[in-house]
Amino acid sequence: MDERGCMLDVVLAPGRDRSVRRRHPWLLSGAVAHVSGDPAPGDWVRVVSAEGEALGFGHFAPASQIRVRLLAFGKEPPGDACLADRIAVASARRAADPLLAGTDAVRLANAEGDGLPGLVVDRYADALVVRCSGAGMSARAPLVTQALREATGARSGFRRDDAAAARRDGFEPVQQVLWGPTPPRPLVVRERGRRYEIDLEHGQKTGFYLDQRDARDLVQRLAPGRRVLDLFSYTGGFAVAAALGGASSVTLVDSSASALATARRNFAANAIAIEPRLVEGDGFQFVRRDDAGYDLLVLDPPPLARRKSDVARASRAHKDLLLHALRRAMPGAFILAFSCSHAIDATLFRQIAFGACLDAGRDAQVIATLSAPSDHPVSIDHPEGTYLSGLVLRV
Repeated sequence: MDERGCMLDVVLAPGRDRSVRRRHPWLLSGAVAHVSGDPAPGDWVRVVSAEGEALGFGHFAPASQIRVRLLAFGKEPPGDACLADRIAVASARRAADPLLAGTDAVRLANAEGDGLPGLVVDRYADALVVRCSGAGMSARAPLVTQALREATGARSGFRRDDAAAARRDGFEPVQQVLWGPTPPRPLVVRERGRRYEIDLEHGQKTGFYLDQRDARDLVQRLAPGRRVLDLFSYTGGFAVAAALGGASSVTLVDSSASALATARRNFAANAIAIEPRLVEGDGFQFVRRDDAGYDLLVLDPPPLARRKSDVARASRAHKDLLLHALRRAMPGAFILAFSCSHAIDATLFRQIAFGACLDAGRDAQVIATLSAPSDHPVSIDHPEGTYLSGLVLRV
Protein backbone atom coordinates (compact mmCIF):
# COMPACT_ATOMS: atom_id res chain seq x y z
CA MET A 1 0.00 0.00 0.00
CA ASP A 2 1.13 3.57 -0.55
CA GLU A 3 0.68 6.43 1.93
CA ARG A 4 -2.93 6.87 0.79
CA GLY A 5 -3.77 3.23 1.47
CA CYS A 6 -3.94 2.38 -2.23
CA MET A 7 -2.76 -1.00 -3.46
CA LEU A 8 0.46 -0.83 -5.44
CA ASP A 9 1.00 -2.48 -8.81
CA VAL A 10 3.53 -5.07 -9.88
CA VAL A 11 3.83 -4.50 -13.63
CA LEU A 12 4.93 -7.39 -15.80
CA ALA A 13 7.41 -7.25 -18.64
CA PRO A 14 5.94 -7.61 -22.14
CA GLY A 15 5.07 -11.22 -22.92
CA ARG A 16 5.62 -12.39 -19.34
CA ASP A 17 1.98 -12.74 -18.29
CA ARG A 18 1.36 -16.33 -19.40
CA SER A 19 1.85 -18.00 -16.01
CA VAL A 20 -0.55 -15.59 -14.29
CA ARG A 21 -3.18 -16.09 -16.98
CA ARG A 22 -2.79 -19.83 -16.42
CA ARG A 23 -3.48 -19.22 -12.70
CA HIS A 24 -0.07 -20.25 -11.44
CA PRO A 25 0.26 -18.94 -7.85
CA TRP A 26 3.95 -18.00 -8.13
CA LEU A 27 5.06 -14.87 -9.95
CA LEU A 28 8.82 -15.06 -10.35
CA SER A 29 11.09 -12.03 -10.18
CA GLY A 30 12.24 -12.35 -13.81
CA ALA A 31 8.72 -11.60 -15.05
CA VAL A 32 8.53 -8.23 -13.26
CA ALA A 33 9.26 -5.03 -15.20
CA HIS A 34 8.75 -2.59 -12.31
CA VAL A 35 6.76 -1.92 -9.15
CA SER A 36 4.74 1.24 -8.60
CA GLY A 37 5.97 2.43 -5.23
CA ASP A 38 7.70 0.58 -2.43
CA PRO A 39 5.49 -2.17 -0.96
CA ALA A 40 6.74 -3.82 2.22
CA PRO A 41 7.25 -7.58 2.53
CA GLY A 42 3.85 -9.21 2.79
CA ASP A 43 1.83 -6.29 1.42
CA TRP A 44 -1.04 -6.94 -0.94
CA VAL A 45 -0.17 -5.96 -4.52
CA ARG A 46 -2.02 -6.03 -7.80
CA VAL A 47 -0.35 -7.81 -10.71
CA VAL A 48 -0.79 -5.92 -13.97
CA SER A 49 0.17 -6.89 -17.52
CA ALA A 50 2.50 -4.71 -19.59
CA GLU A 51 -0.65 -3.40 -21.30
CA GLY A 52 -2.22 -2.38 -17.99
CA GLU A 53 -4.71 -5.23 -17.51
CA ALA A 54 -5.31 -6.33 -13.91
CA LEU A 55 -4.54 -10.05 -13.72
CA GLY A 56 -4.52 -10.92 -10.03
CA PHE A 57 -3.63 -10.10 -6.43
CA GLY A 58 -1.14 -11.49 -3.98
CA HIS A 59 1.46 -11.00 -1.26
CA PHE A 60 4.69 -9.21 -2.16
CA ALA A 61 8.23 -10.34 -1.28
CA PRO A 62 10.77 -7.80 -2.61
CA ALA A 63 13.87 -9.97 -2.06
CA SER A 64 12.49 -13.37 -3.04
CA GLN A 65 12.68 -15.14 -6.37
CA ILE A 66 8.93 -15.71 -5.83
CA ARG A 67 8.16 -12.02 -6.01
CA VAL A 68 4.39 -12.40 -5.56
CA ARG A 69 2.41 -15.30 -4.10
CA LEU A 70 -0.94 -14.97 -5.83
CA LEU A 71 -4.15 -15.65 -3.93
CA ALA A 72 -6.70 -14.40 -6.45
CA PHE A 73 -6.97 -13.93 -10.19
CA GLY A 74 -9.01 -11.39 -12.11
CA LYS A 75 -9.83 -7.77 -11.42
CA GLU A 76 -11.40 -7.89 -7.94
CA PRO A 77 -9.11 -7.78 -4.86
CA PRO A 78 -9.95 -10.56 -2.38
CA GLY A 79 -8.89 -8.84 0.86
CA ASP A 80 -7.75 -10.53 4.04
CA ALA A 81 -11.20 -12.02 4.68
CA CYS A 82 -10.46 -14.69 2.08
CA LEU A 83 -7.84 -16.23 4.39
CA ALA A 84 -10.33 -17.01 7.16
CA ASP A 85 -12.78 -18.42 4.62
CA ARG A 86 -10.16 -20.71 3.09
CA ILE A 87 -8.93 -21.90 6.48
CA ALA A 88 -12.49 -22.79 7.46
CA VAL A 89 -13.04 -24.68 4.19
CA ALA A 90 -9.74 -26.57 4.50
CA SER A 91 -10.50 -27.60 8.08
CA ALA A 92 -14.02 -28.75 7.20
CA ARG A 93 -12.73 -30.82 4.30
CA ARG A 94 -10.37 -32.74 6.58
CA ALA A 95 -13.10 -33.35 9.11
CA ALA A 96 -15.34 -34.84 6.41
CA ASP A 97 -12.66 -36.82 4.54
CA PRO A 98 -13.20 -40.60 4.91
CA LEU A 99 -9.59 -41.20 3.83
CA LEU A 100 -8.42 -39.54 7.05
CA ALA A 101 -10.32 -41.77 9.47
CA GLY A 102 -8.54 -43.34 12.41
CA THR A 103 -6.02 -40.63 13.19
CA ASP A 104 -5.85 -37.42 15.22
CA ALA A 105 -2.80 -36.11 13.33
CA VAL A 106 -3.56 -34.43 10.00
CA ARG A 107 -2.46 -31.52 7.85
CA LEU A 108 -5.15 -28.85 8.04
CA ALA A 109 -3.73 -26.37 5.51
CA ASN A 110 -1.34 -27.27 2.71
CA ALA A 111 -0.18 -23.94 1.32
CA GLU A 112 -0.99 -23.56 -2.40
CA GLY A 113 -2.99 -26.79 -2.33
CA ASP A 114 -5.59 -25.04 -0.18
CA GLY A 115 -5.27 -21.58 -1.74
CA LEU A 116 -3.09 -20.44 1.18
CA PRO A 117 0.41 -19.97 -0.29
CA GLY A 118 3.05 -19.57 2.39
CA LEU A 119 1.04 -21.32 5.13
CA VAL A 120 1.13 -24.88 6.46
CA VAL A 121 -0.87 -25.98 9.50
CA ASP A 122 -0.68 -29.44 11.06
CA ARG A 123 -2.91 -30.78 13.80
CA TYR A 124 -1.53 -33.15 16.42
CA ALA A 125 -4.33 -34.27 18.75
CA ASP A 126 -5.54 -31.01 20.33
CA ALA A 127 -2.56 -28.86 19.30
CA LEU A 128 -1.92 -27.01 16.04
CA VAL A 129 1.48 -26.18 14.56
CA VAL A 130 1.48 -23.13 12.29
CA ARG A 131 4.35 -22.80 9.83
CA CYS A 132 4.76 -19.62 7.80
CA SER A 133 7.00 -19.67 4.74
CA GLY A 134 5.70 -16.49 3.11
CA ALA A 135 5.90 -12.85 4.21
CA GLY A 136 2.20 -12.34 3.57
CA MET A 137 1.09 -15.04 5.98
CA SER A 138 3.63 -13.95 8.56
CA ALA A 139 2.29 -10.40 8.41
CA ARG A 140 -1.24 -11.74 8.94
CA ALA A 141 -0.41 -14.14 11.75
CA PRO A 142 -3.04 -12.67 14.15
CA LEU A 143 -5.77 -13.09 11.54
CA VAL A 144 -4.60 -16.63 10.74
CA THR A 145 -4.47 -17.48 14.43
CA GLN A 146 -8.02 -16.29 15.06
CA ALA A 147 -9.33 -18.12 12.01
CA LEU A 148 -7.70 -21.37 13.12
CA ARG A 149 -9.10 -21.11 16.63
CA GLU A 150 -12.60 -20.54 15.28
CA ALA A 151 -12.38 -23.28 12.63
CA THR A 152 -10.85 -26.02 14.79
CA GLY A 153 -11.49 -25.34 18.47
CA ALA A 154 -7.98 -26.67 19.14
CA ARG A 155 -6.82 -26.24 22.74
CA SER A 156 -3.43 -24.78 21.83
CA GLY A 157 -1.49 -23.38 18.91
CA PHE A 158 2.24 -23.21 18.35
CA ARG A 159 3.99 -21.23 15.62
CA ARG A 160 7.16 -22.66 14.18
CA ASP A 161 8.29 -20.96 10.98
CA ASP A 162 10.51 -22.27 8.21
CA ALA A 163 13.70 -20.28 8.88
CA ALA A 164 15.21 -20.78 5.42
CA ALA A 165 11.98 -19.68 3.72
CA ALA A 166 11.76 -16.68 6.05
CA ARG A 167 15.20 -15.52 4.95
CA ARG A 168 14.22 -15.84 1.29
CA ASP A 169 10.93 -13.99 1.76
CA GLY A 170 12.31 -11.24 3.99
CA PHE A 171 10.63 -11.78 7.36
CA GLU A 172 11.79 -12.82 10.81
CA PRO A 173 10.96 -16.45 11.65
CA VAL A 174 8.90 -16.92 14.81
CA GLN A 175 8.75 -19.80 17.25
CA GLN A 176 6.23 -19.27 20.04
CA VAL A 177 2.98 -20.39 21.61
CA LEU A 178 0.10 -18.61 19.88
CA TRP A 179 -2.68 -19.54 22.30
CA GLY A 180 -3.50 -21.96 25.06
CA PRO A 181 -1.06 -23.95 27.19
CA THR A 182 2.36 -24.96 25.93
CA PRO A 183 1.89 -28.27 24.09
CA PRO A 184 3.15 -31.20 26.15
CA ARG A 185 6.56 -32.58 25.33
CA PRO A 186 6.27 -35.17 24.10
CA LEU A 187 2.75 -35.16 22.73
CA VAL A 188 1.28 -38.56 21.80
CA VAL A 189 -0.83 -38.99 18.67
CA ARG A 190 -2.70 -42.01 17.37
CA GLU A 191 -2.62 -43.20 13.79
CA ARG A 192 -4.74 -46.20 12.81
CA GLY A 193 -3.84 -48.26 15.83
CA ARG A 194 -0.31 -46.91 16.12
CA ARG A 195 0.93 -44.46 18.75
CA TYR A 196 3.75 -41.98 18.20
CA GLU A 197 5.53 -39.41 20.35
CA ILE A 198 5.74 -35.98 18.72
CA ASP A 199 8.08 -33.13 19.67
CA LEU A 200 6.37 -30.03 18.29
CA GLU A 201 9.20 -27.72 19.29
CA HIS A 202 12.27 -29.59 18.06
CA GLY A 203 11.05 -32.39 15.79
CA GLN A 204 11.60 -32.51 12.03
CA LYS A 205 9.22 -30.43 9.90
CA THR A 206 6.32 -29.66 12.25
CA GLY A 207 7.09 -32.66 14.45
CA PHE A 208 6.32 -35.70 12.30
CA TYR A 209 6.03 -36.90 8.70
CA LEU A 210 2.28 -36.84 8.18
CA ASP A 211 2.77 -37.24 4.44
CA GLN A 212 3.86 -40.87 4.91
CA ARG A 213 0.73 -42.02 6.76
CA ASP A 214 -0.63 -44.13 3.88
CA ALA A 215 2.83 -45.60 3.24
CA ARG A 216 3.05 -46.63 6.90
CA ASP A 217 -0.27 -48.42 6.47
CA LEU A 218 1.17 -50.27 3.48
CA VAL A 219 4.32 -51.26 5.36
CA GLN A 220 2.18 -52.70 8.15
CA ARG A 221 0.29 -54.85 5.63
CA LEU A 222 3.48 -56.04 3.93
CA ALA A 223 5.44 -56.79 7.11
CA PRO A 224 4.24 -60.21 8.45
CA GLY A 225 7.21 -62.52 8.87
CA ARG A 226 9.65 -60.20 7.12
CA ARG A 227 13.06 -58.89 8.14
CA VAL A 228 12.73 -55.12 7.85
CA LEU A 229 15.30 -52.39 7.24
CA ASP A 230 14.14 -48.80 7.87
CA LEU A 231 16.80 -46.40 6.58
CA PHE A 232 16.62 -42.74 7.67
CA SER A 233 14.11 -43.99 10.22
CA TYR A 234 13.74 -40.77 12.26
CA THR A 235 11.52 -41.70 15.24
CA GLY A 236 10.48 -45.06 13.84
CA GLY A 237 7.28 -44.31 11.98
CA PHE A 238 7.75 -47.09 9.43
CA ALA A 239 9.52 -49.41 11.87
CA VAL A 240 6.67 -49.31 14.40
CA ALA A 241 4.17 -50.02 11.62
CA ALA A 242 6.24 -52.98 10.43
CA ALA A 243 6.60 -54.41 13.93
CA LEU A 244 2.87 -54.08 14.61
CA GLY A 245 2.26 -55.81 11.29
CA GLY A 246 4.20 -58.88 12.43
CA ALA A 247 7.76 -58.34 11.17
CA SER A 248 10.22 -60.93 12.41
CA SER A 249 12.97 -58.34 12.94
CA VAL A 250 13.35 -54.59 12.51
CA THR A 251 16.54 -52.57 11.97
CA LEU A 252 16.38 -48.77 12.21
CA VAL A 253 19.18 -46.51 10.93
CA ASP A 254 19.30 -42.79 11.60
CA SER A 255 22.00 -40.19 12.23
CA SER A 256 20.16 -38.72 15.25
CA ALA A 257 20.62 -40.37 18.63
CA SER A 258 17.64 -38.47 20.04
CA ALA A 259 15.40 -39.65 17.18
CA LEU A 260 16.42 -43.24 17.83
CA ALA A 261 15.73 -42.80 21.55
CA THR A 262 12.23 -41.64 20.65
CA ALA A 263 11.87 -44.62 18.33
CA ARG A 264 12.68 -46.93 21.24
CA ARG A 265 9.98 -45.24 23.33
CA ASN A 266 7.54 -45.59 20.44
CA PHE A 267 8.19 -49.32 20.37
CA ALA A 268 7.48 -49.48 24.11
CA ALA A 269 4.34 -47.32 23.80
CA ASN A 270 2.95 -49.72 21.20
CA ALA A 271 3.71 -52.78 23.40
CA ILE A 272 5.85 -54.33 20.67
CA ALA A 273 7.40 -57.59 21.72
CA ILE A 274 10.37 -57.74 19.36
CA GLU A 275 13.50 -55.77 20.27
CA PRO A 276 14.45 -53.28 17.52
CA ARG A 277 18.00 -53.03 16.30
CA LEU A 278 18.90 -49.31 16.50
CA VAL A 279 21.89 -48.09 14.48
CA GLU A 280 23.11 -44.52 14.81
CA GLY A 281 24.76 -43.59 11.55
CA ASP A 282 24.44 -42.47 7.95
CA GLY A 283 21.94 -44.50 5.94
CA PHE A 284 23.96 -44.25 2.72
CA GLN A 285 27.04 -45.66 4.43
CA PHE A 286 25.16 -48.34 6.37
CA VAL A 287 23.57 -49.93 3.34
CA ARG A 288 26.95 -49.97 1.60
CA ARG A 289 28.72 -51.93 4.33
CA ASP A 290 25.90 -53.99 5.83
CA ASP A 291 25.96 -57.68 4.87
CA ALA A 292 22.56 -58.74 6.19
CA GLY A 293 19.61 -59.72 4.02
CA TYR A 294 16.16 -58.12 4.28
CA ASP A 295 12.67 -58.89 3.02
CA LEU A 296 11.23 -55.38 3.35
CA LEU A 297 13.33 -52.24 2.93
CA VAL A 298 12.18 -48.63 3.34
CA LEU A 299 14.39 -45.93 1.80
CA ASP A 300 13.15 -42.47 2.80
CA PRO A 301 16.11 -40.06 2.74
CA PRO A 302 15.83 -36.32 3.42
CA PRO A 303 15.38 -33.92 0.47
CA LEU A 304 18.36 -34.31 -1.85
CA ALA A 305 17.41 -31.77 -4.53
CA ARG A 306 16.19 -28.51 -3.06
CA ARG A 307 16.98 -26.70 -6.33
CA LYS A 308 17.07 -27.69 -10.00
CA SER A 309 20.84 -27.38 -9.91
CA ASP A 310 20.89 -30.25 -7.37
CA VAL A 311 19.06 -32.74 -9.59
CA ALA A 312 22.07 -34.46 -11.18
CA ARG A 313 23.85 -34.95 -7.84
CA ALA A 314 20.65 -36.04 -6.10
CA SER A 315 19.84 -38.51 -8.86
CA ARG A 316 23.22 -40.17 -8.39
CA ALA A 317 22.66 -40.35 -4.62
CA HIS A 318 19.21 -41.93 -5.02
CA LYS A 319 20.57 -44.43 -7.54
CA ASP A 320 23.48 -45.37 -5.25
CA LEU A 321 21.13 -45.86 -2.30
CA LEU A 322 18.76 -48.06 -4.27
CA LEU A 323 21.62 -49.99 -5.87
CA HIS A 324 23.00 -51.07 -2.50
CA ALA A 325 19.51 -51.72 -1.12
CA LEU A 326 18.91 -54.10 -4.02
CA ARG A 327 22.06 -55.98 -3.01
CA ARG A 328 20.63 -56.37 0.52
CA ALA A 329 17.19 -57.46 -0.75
CA MET A 330 16.35 -61.15 -0.59
CA PRO A 331 14.36 -62.81 -3.40
CA GLY A 332 10.74 -61.72 -3.11
CA ALA A 333 11.63 -58.68 -1.02
CA PHE A 334 9.66 -55.45 -1.19
CA ILE A 335 11.48 -52.11 -1.45
CA LEU A 336 9.68 -48.83 -0.76
CA ALA A 337 11.83 -46.02 -2.17
CA PHE A 338 10.97 -42.33 -1.86
CA SER A 339 12.09 -38.95 -3.12
CA CYS A 340 10.71 -35.89 -1.33
CA SER A 341 12.10 -33.29 -3.75
CA HIS A 342 9.70 -31.77 -6.29
CA ALA A 343 12.63 -31.31 -8.70
CA ILE A 344 12.83 -35.12 -8.98
CA ASP A 345 9.42 -36.02 -10.32
CA ALA A 346 7.84 -39.45 -10.59
CA THR A 347 9.09 -40.03 -14.14
CA LEU A 348 12.70 -39.23 -13.28
CA PHE A 349 12.52 -41.26 -10.08
CA ARG A 350 11.36 -44.31 -12.02
CA GLN A 351 14.24 -43.85 -14.44
CA ILE A 352 16.63 -43.73 -11.48
CA ALA A 353 15.17 -47.00 -10.18
CA PHE A 354 15.55 -48.59 -13.61
CA GLY A 355 19.24 -47.62 -13.72
CA ALA A 356 19.83 -48.98 -10.21
CA CYS A 357 18.22 -52.33 -11.04
CA LEU A 358 20.24 -52.57 -14.24
CA ASP A 359 23.53 -51.88 -12.45
CA ALA A 360 22.66 -54.24 -9.60
CA GLY A 361 21.73 -57.01 -12.02
CA ARG A 362 18.39 -57.48 -10.27
CA ASP A 363 14.99 -57.85 -11.86
CA ALA A 364 12.22 -55.91 -10.15
CA GLN A 365 8.54 -55.28 -10.63
CA VAL A 366 6.86 -51.95 -9.95
CA ILE A 367 3.75 -52.96 -8.05
CA ALA A 368 2.61 -49.51 -6.85
CA THR A 369 3.41 -45.83 -6.93
CA LEU A 370 3.04 -43.73 -3.81
CA SER A 371 2.37 -40.08 -3.06
CA ALA A 372 1.20 -37.87 -0.22
CA PRO A 373 -2.25 -38.57 1.30
CA SER A 374 -5.43 -36.56 0.85
CA ASP A 375 -4.67 -34.01 3.57
CA HIS A 376 -1.76 -32.86 1.36
CA PRO A 377 -3.76 -31.78 -1.70
CA VAL A 378 -2.02 -30.30 -4.75
CA SER A 379 -3.60 -27.49 -6.75
CA ILE A 380 -4.03 -28.39 -10.41
CA ASP A 381 -2.55 -24.95 -11.16
CA HIS A 382 0.60 -25.64 -9.12
CA PRO A 383 2.33 -28.88 -10.16
CA GLU A 384 5.35 -27.92 -8.04
CA GLY A 385 3.22 -28.85 -5.04
CA THR A 386 3.77 -32.50 -5.93
CA TYR A 387 6.98 -33.24 -4.06
CA LEU A 388 6.68 -36.82 -2.73
CA SER A 389 7.29 -39.63 -5.19
CA GLY A 390 7.40 -43.26 -4.09
CA LEU A 391 7.84 -46.64 -5.73
CA VAL A 392 7.02 -50.07 -4.37
CA LEU A 393 9.33 -52.64 -5.98
CA ARG A 394 9.15 -56.40 -5.69
CA VAL A 395 12.53 -57.99 -6.30
